[in-house]
Amino acid sequence: MRPTPTGLAPSAGYLRERIGAMEELTFEAMPDVHVHDFDPLLDSADFSPDEWVAIASTIEDRYLAYDGFVVVMGTDTLAYCASALAFMLENLGKPVILTGSQIPLCDAFSDARRNLIASVLFAAALTGAFHNEVAVCFGEALLRGCRATKLRALDLRAFDSPNFPPLATLGVRIRLNVELARPPALGPLIVHKAMDTRVIVVLLVPGFDDSALERLCSQPGLRALVLEFYGVGSAPTRRAGLLNALALCRQNGILVVAVT
Repeated sequence: MRPTPTGLAPSAGYLRERIGAMEELTFEAMPDVHVHDFDPLLDSADFSPDEWVAIASTIEDRYLAYDGFVVVMGTDTLAYCASALAFMLENLGKPVILTGSQIPLCDAFSDARRNLIASVLFAAALTGAFHNEVAVCFGEALLRGCRATKLRALDLRAFDSPNFPPLATLGVRIRLNVELARPPALGPLIVHKAMDTRVIVVLLVPGFDDSALERLCSQPGLRALVLEFYGVGSAPTRRAGLLNALALCRQNGILVVAVT
């Protein structure tokens, strides 16, 4: 992102320019870094599954040419992208590290520089572990991609993985939780690109409108419904409308997932 008269906006070539000026990446122990710009460059709020497929396809096309990959993107939907890639890249045998920053790289106080350098280290497997992970490297932690979520909008430790420990923590030294490393891939990379977006996610609060939920469950073409309930996923049992909605889903072959 680069400053413009109307605010920050993605700028083609800017990341390549800044990386080329980073003295840290010229150190003898650091790997060679090549930059690929997507076209068009998008704010992550504009990402859709099409962009996830584009990223996965780019990794697939260059898979044999590189030791690892760093995906630099905005933070608003970074966790969604990381989770998607974790399932799209089957038999992954090289690190894919997603990162970004809370403060743009163009700012003097940006956290982007440290996040980027740490991500390159993990992507080049220079830390000695997690060679086949899709992971999020941000702030002081390396997180499993399909367990990461953005919890803080105004904190440099924006991401966390509730109920699952970090793969590594970054301090004066990098501390690895090597017991969390995944087993080696058993076959060639398979990239799954068929994405189905016919899914509705509903946050239910006490007193929710049963009839609205029933109408949702009657939508033609709906494939799945994710219901965010209370506590550990508890649902009210005396709401006839809710039970009717669930019966409609069962009747129409719609997958229902209850989450907390």
